[in-house]
Amino acid sequence: MNICLIMPNVFPVPATKGGATESLMTNLLKENEKSGKINFTCVSVYEEKAYNLSKNYKFTKFIYIKQKRDNLDLTFQSEDKNFVDYMDEVYKNIKDADFDFIIIEGGDISGYEYLLKNFPKEKCLVHIHGNVLGNNKINDKIYNKFIAISDFTRKLIMEDNIISDDKIELLYNAIYVQDFDKKISDNEKIELRKKYDINSDDVVILFLGRTIKEKGVKELILSFKKMKNLDKCKLLIVGSANYGENIKTEFDYELEEISKEVKDKIKFTGYVSNENLYKIHNICDIAVVPSMFKELFGLVVVENMSSALPLVVTNSGGIPEVVDKECAFIVDINENLIKNMTEKLDFLVDNPDIRKKMGEHGKQRAKIFGMESYLENFYNLIKKIKNENAEINKI
Repeated sequence: MNICLIMPNVFPVPATKGGATESLMTNLLKENEKSGKINFTCVSVYEEKAYNLSKNYKFTKFIYIKQKRDNLDLTFQSEDKNFVDYMDEVYKNIKDADFDFIIIEGGDISGYEYLLKNFPKEKCLVHIHGNVLGNNKINDKIYNKFIAISDFTRKLIMEDNIISDDKIELLYNAIYVQDFDKKISDNEKIELRKKYDINSDDVVILFLGRTIKEKGVKELILSFKKMKNLDKCKLLIVGSANYGENIKTEFDYELEEISKEVKDKIKFTGYVSNENLYKIHNICDIAVVPSMFKELFGLVVVENMSSALPLVVTNSGGIPEVVDKECAFIVDINENLIKNMTEKLDFLVDNPDIRKKMGEHGKQRAKIFGMESYLENFYNLIKKIKNENAEINKI
């Protein structure tokens, strides 16, 4: 089977600059190298390190598009000239290839009509990761099927009753859980704690994600500052506003400002590469995913579970499908959010045995979302759609 994956025109694959979608697709291609089950073509923006890594793949052809851009635009506007130029270059590179399916992996999925109108609709699929659907009527004209990463996503696609249930397929996200189950030595822990000014007896609370308003990091800081156990804790904020681009935004400066009075308790690490995240997990005791918007899935939740970290999460989008009450406290997004989050954090600090029990349960639950079965699920789903197309063409 020949599949073309088209990534948004922001980050490369392999995921040298981070990005949840880019990391997921990198892992899919990596897993496929074990069996060669699918012949992939992957289109993304050019980056030298990614290009060099791509040479190690036998069953994926990588097409890189070089882009000149003055700023990193994550709004995915179809009128953006960079995006249009990107689609023009993509078309030049794939127009003569014979693919079973072309799968759009996020970005401005309505804007891709400009590109996909040149291909049979039955071959055009879209994998919904984290973008707003926009004009559903246009999307329905472009794509044969929608691949949802959670049941919440599926319902969101259907909410205007424009796209029927039979056009939506469910494929939960996945990670290599073993990548976050790795341990580091006691000496490495000591050095890493020293790097971030963490004492040996500190209880470390982890936030991992983009430092943007939607991710709830501000609310977490406000909750942290109210903890009765504040003196016992450190808050480690891992990430930057634009993934691998360590450029501070106005919101970053706002976060630093509200952290000033407890600045010795809050540490901003900036971007940490995917391959080093497990080391950070090794020095943490509690993870918080305080998303303030409707997360469609939340790969970071599975990463934290894989590391046996007990969780405090918001009742956001698809996150409650990933966790259960045995591994996470789920807090509602309402006027009591900060108060409730503070209470849950204090409870976990006071109860190390419960922390350990929750963490171990989460570690076992994370296996549901392991990458080993993801390729098989992906393959079976694509095969199912292909068979459905064949039946329709018989009529």
